[in-house]
Amino acid sequence: MINKSIYNLSFIVRPSKVNKVGKAPIEVLITLGEERVVFSTGKLVALESWNKDKQCVRGVNPEAVSLNEYLKNMRVRIYDEELKLVKHGFSVTATLLRDALLNKVELIKEETILGIYRKHNELQYKQIGMGISKGTYANSKHGLNLLEKFINDTYNRDDVFLRELNRDFIEEFRIWLLTEHHLSHNGAVKYLALLKKVVNRAVANNKMSFNPFATYRLERQTVSPDFLTEEELRKIINFNSPLPRLEQTRDMFLFACYTGLSYIDVKTLKPEHLERDKQGRMWIKKHRVKTGVLSRIPLLPSAKMLLDKYAGNETLMPIFSPKDINLFLKDIAILCNIDKRVTYHTARHTFASTVTLANNVSLIVVSKMLGHSNVRMTEHYAKLVDTCIGEEMDKLMNTYTGE
Repeated sequence: MINKSIYNLSFIVRPSKVNKVGKAPIEVLITLGEERVVFSTGKLVALESWNKDKQCVRGVNPEAVSLNEYLKNMRVRIYDEELKLVKHGFSVTATLLRDALLNKVELIKEETILGIYRKHNELQYKQIGMGISKGTYANSKHGLNLLEKFINDTYNRDDVFLRELNRDFIEEFRIWLLTEHHLSHNGAVKYLALLKKVVNRAVANNKMSFNPFATYRLERQTVSPDFLTEEELRKIINFNSPLPRLEQTRDMFLFACYTGLSYIDVKTLKPEHLERDKQGRMWIKKHRVKTGVLSRIPLLPSAKMLLDKYAGNETLMPIFSPKDINLFLKDIAILCNIDKRVTYHTARHTFASTVTLANNVSLIVVSKMLGHSNVRMTEHYAKLVDTCIGEEMDKLMNTYTGE
């Protein structure tokens, strides 16, 4: 902030600038240390009416009162501009203060990280259905909310200027996501990647002179998704319960095992998503809610039987909330003696691995059915199947020793 002991603001009138009618411009003189800046207020005063000592116009006539009020307001404006500069982190000089008063300091309007994040999200919102899914926009919106809370919690501020972003800011955000918001490592990386995308755009648009992510690596940890083996899947297929909630949960879970559809895609499945081809095969053709990518899935007889079972209901399959269905699946897993965490998403993993890849369905076909945007996303399941086969064969090593 400006040191008032060396900062001085004066109004001056110089006799050398008197015009033909005897008036001279009232000027502002700002001195800060050894720096001296003079500029016009845009007002004129008769030389004999100017009180040099009091820096005001003599008299109580309307013109004098008006000029003195103008000078008073200008002094207030200069002070306000000083506060703005300090708030924005500028090292204030006399020249900068003058330029701020004359509205020449564009940097005062510099952009903030939350500001450009909001603009990024606004653009995404306009593109929903045109390459951007509702799920992608929802992730970006949540990422913005998390960043806003982090800035408020950590810095007690409403926003942060782009020039303030550095590697420490990124690392502090990562730690906050892990410790305060209790995200997993990959969960934190997900929202850091969204922030990186926003920052990259700012750098590309010359809003930032450097990229704080240039030396910051985002690495996801390899997490093997749980899927059911053939034996475990058979246990659930053969599971029976007199409780409607468990029976319907089993059916909803098995339908996903046979189709690879996620919870939200089963929930939004409608009759128009079912098509019969010329060979009489029934297909599910539906754009994934999460990505907008088209999934094309031939309907297995077991899946068709489940649809027929619930024909005439409001939804094609029974629908519980994600929380409830995962609780019911936990009960089913216990009753079936399946010693692993089973959630609804386990069904999608089971379709990709046990139902398809383990039965020699090609990787590219599985990728299309899952609605993956590229085969690389599906390759992980193939590696899991290989690992599972290897582990099963290891059990036979001591039996078939060749001795």
